[in-house]
Amino acid sequence: MSVWELLIILVFTAAGATIHASVGLGIGLVAGPVLIAVDPAFLPGPTIMATLLLTGRHLLVEGRHADRETIGRAALGVPVGLAVGLAVVALADDRTMRIVIGSAIVIAAAVLLLGVHVTRTSRTDVTGGGVYGLGMITAGVPGPAAAVAFNDLPPSVYRGTMGYMGTTVGLVSLVLLAAAGQFGAEQLVLAGLMVPGVAVGLFAARWVRPALDRAWFRPVVLWLAAGGGAVVAVGAFTSG
Repeated sequence: MSVWELLIILVFTAAGATIHASVGLGIGLVAGPVLIAVDPAFLPGPTIMATLLLTGRHLLVEGRHADRETIGRAALGVPVGLAVGLAVVALADDRTMRIVIGSAIVIAAAVLLLGVHVTRTSRTDVTGGGVYGLGMITAGVPGPAAAVAFNDLPPSVYRGTMGYMGTTVGLVSLVLLAAAGQFGAEQLVLAGLMVPGVAVGLFAARWVRPALDRAWFRPVVLWLAAGGGAVVAVGAFTSG
């Protein structure tokens, strides 16, 4: 990789990690479109590993606030989402994955920008768990599904809950991807390239959190993510 590509990886991973460490989602939305343009192999495995570092923070710091009943219901849907996602990853080529991932990022960002709120029931918790697993194993982007499905959880409870779900589902996803031959030495190297950016994001988040309370900040980030996802999807579509 060139120096410029390494710098791009650092900057966008740090930006995504900062948002993720502050609000509980973001690294896949913000960094994903750029990373997949540098190397499609960044998704899903390396991005899942980066996400694990961030969900680990939420688990350690705010895990005591987690809603365990929500986690239990969501866990019923996770295996279905993982199974479907693993089939998609195994069968799709790089171009198809770019289109699917780019489109998924655009849709996820748009849903959050529109302020969609779901009335939470046991059924939506199970469904949310399924979509969470699907987003994790296919693109390392489980956060938007969780943000929509579990929108009524208070911030500390949400981050603690995502700490448990993200860490557990992320680890299972990596094992399944490795067993399917979709995660190996190449992906480990790429994950290592993301670690410095994640470290910067974790450090910066303590000062960024107050800014996230401003109404304009989060929409701007989501608009950027949507634009990046569109570029990835359209570029892959036209390349064929």
